[in-house]
Amino acid sequence: MKPTTAISRRLIIYLGITLPLLWILTAIISAVAVMHEINEAGDTQMSQLAQRLLHTPINLNSSQYSALPSIPKPQRGLIDAKESGYAIWYKGKLINADETGQSIPYQPDYQGFINQGYWWQSHAWRIFYLNSPQQQLKVAVSFSMHERLQTVLRAVWSQLAVSILALPLLLWLIAWSVRRGTQPLQTLAQTLYHREPHSITPLSNIAPTEILPIINALNDLFQRIEQSRARELRFTADAAHELRSPLAALKVQTEVLALTSLNDAQQQRVRSIEHSIDRTTRLVDQLLTLSRLDPLTELPHTEAVNWTDITNDAIESVCLLARERHCRILRQFNTDAATVLPICGDHTLLTILIRNLLDNAIRYSPEHSIINLTLNTNSISITNPCNDIASENLKRLRERFFRPAGQESSGSGLGLSIVDGIAQLHWLQMELDIVKIKKYKNETINFQVKLQQKAS
Repeated sequence: MKPTTAISRRLIIYLGITLPLLWILTAIISAVAVMHEINEAGDTQMSQLAQRLLHTPINLNSSQYSALPSIPKPQRGLIDAKESGYAIWYKGKLINADETGQSIPYQPDYQGFINQGYWWQSHAWRIFYLNSPQQQLKVAVSFSMHERLQTVLRAVWSQLAVSILALPLLLWLIAWSVRRGTQPLQTLAQTLYHREPHSITPLSNIAPTEILPIINALNDLFQRIEQSRARELRFTADAAHELRSPLAALKVQTEVLALTSLNDAQQQRVRSIEHSIDRTTRLVDQLLTLSRLDPLTELPHTEAVNWTDITNDAIESVCLLARERHCRILRQFNTDAATVLPICGDHTLLTILIRNLLDNAIRYSPEHSIINLTLNTNSISITNPCNDIASENLKRLRERFFRPAGQESSGSGLGLSIVDGIAQLHWLQMELDIVKIKKYKNETINFQVKLQQKAS
């Protein structure tokens, strides 16, 4: 399934697109409103100027244009001499006009506002015509529509300049707020990422209301997993316990049978039965060990490890098997015993770990082999002769119940799984390797298990 875009990223993208669009829409609405206000103010001032011109005394007998008294600039408001013009007609004859007003067309039958050209054209004008009560005198005042547009743009820019400059900061604040708001989700993800695989401890419900359903669902899932796992472990433990009693009885009966007078064929069958019972008993013991080991996510109590005592106990527990197969265990300290792989752990579990490794080494080595147990400052290794193992099988040896094809020795395929589980609890790393040693023309193949601390 292809992963979707992160929620925080989508929120940032949506808000990053929506806000500028809203800002543009606001700017357009503001520009329309400002243009309406400026047009009303400009039209009002044009009509007031026309009224003032209409009531200004003019020498109508002069053959030349009479000079009108100048209108002070503060009284013109939006109207400026370069942007406006005026013209006065008497009985249809132009009697007074400024330079711009001389180009104003005469409209004898029109009174009011009229636009000449379009607002985006630089030569467009808005003209206001006003007649005297006797209809003999006509006044026209013009104003540049392009200049009025520039006034609108300046007014809009003065309002929006701060917003434009603040837009990057606003977008950054949005991104920061979104990331801050989704921080509980990231915290939850990190908590789950760093969680131990077997941990079913409920998650803390101290979280925003929106995340509580997820946390509650996860806690419910953890609880159901724990219940299911507990049922499986109970079944395994109960089954293993129930099997131990009949197996012990069968073992006793077989030993008694072996003491009776039997021919060679019958003795061979009895030994085969004993071998099967031993294998089944060993499988039951390993299942019991797994049933105790699987629920553990951490060691209940630890102490400084004494590898001398641990290896002594482990060697003692497999010495009978070693004698049966005529194998010899050679323990070698390459450092002082007190400095061997200094860790804190559980003595019983580590004894099981070394015992299982030695047990596997003895069972899967040819008879009369030497098993090397080497203890170093940073590692412990067990090496034994073996047949060559394919690399794909070597990777699967940790899997439960996996046994490579062609194995002559009996086994259940659980030994290395138990070792790996105990090693994980002690933060140890188990490395499996095939070591080939050439001596003269002969080549010996050794299987090596190496234990060392995980890199922090």
